[in-house]
Amino acid sequence: MSRTSSSITDTEKATYSAFCHQHHILNDESPAGIKNGEHIGGYIALWDVDITEDTLKVTLEKLRDRLTFVSPLQTEVADILSHLDQSQRVTVANWLSHQHRLEVDGPKGFSNVSVLTAWLINHKFAISEANLTTALGNCQTSGHRKIFWKELPKQDRSIGPGGKINHALVNKSEEGFMPRSQTNRTARQIAEDNRPKTETQPTPGSINVEYQAKAESLQGRTHGQTDQARKLFVMIPGTSTIDWQQTHAARAKFLNTQVALISRR
Repeated sequence: MSRTSSSITDTEKATYSAFCHQHHILNDESPAGIKNGEHIGGYIALWDVDITEDTLKVTLEKLRDRLTFVSPLQTEVADILSHLDQSQRVTVANWLSHQHRLEVDGPKGFSNVSVLTAWLINHKFAISEANLTTALGNCQTSGHRKIFWKELPKQDRSIGPGGKINHALVNKSEEGFMPRSQTNRTARQIAEDNRPKTETQPTPGSINVEYQAKAESLQGRTHGQTDQARKLFVMIPGTSTIDWQQTHAARAKFLNTQVALISRR
């Protein structure tokens, strides 16, 4: 049966959108989403038929390996966030930026956002940072859906009680605190080992300065996002010194999160 219209109808557009949503096919203005539409539309056009659920099912089976899909969790989050206006989405994003232990990226992050936001909507709570904290506490205790947390960094046990070095961890050489290769050297070997090297390797300090400049130059889409990012710092474990390389990574991840969660579909 040939097409009943020379152009794509509103009914066909609605059928396509519903089908993509049902089968988790990426359908947005991103390059991958546009490519999906080109693949599917081009295949159906070859047969000169209308876009229906049946023709889309056949097309999906034929083109599955060429299409880009979204995870069910991403679809779930998109559905929930569609109930929020732009200011409410910004509130959620700002609250997430303060959660240093809560997973906010990837599948676990999508799950957390879905659980917490759905709790507020279902219980008719206003979308606010205080209420999101309340939702987190309730969702933790209810146990209906798991809340995902980041793994804590392993504790540095190289320094023992009283600030003493734990040699059992620091020095794992079977030859003791100082190996024989160090104690049996000749004067000539010692002089050779202490001769200045011709190549100077970058010092940790110079690397930190480089990443500090990179971290401070990161900017969000709004002044608010930039200000929030510049409040993020990662410290070198066991010190009060800023690790600018990790700080740069944390700020970049936060700004990318804003784009993923706040952008309109």
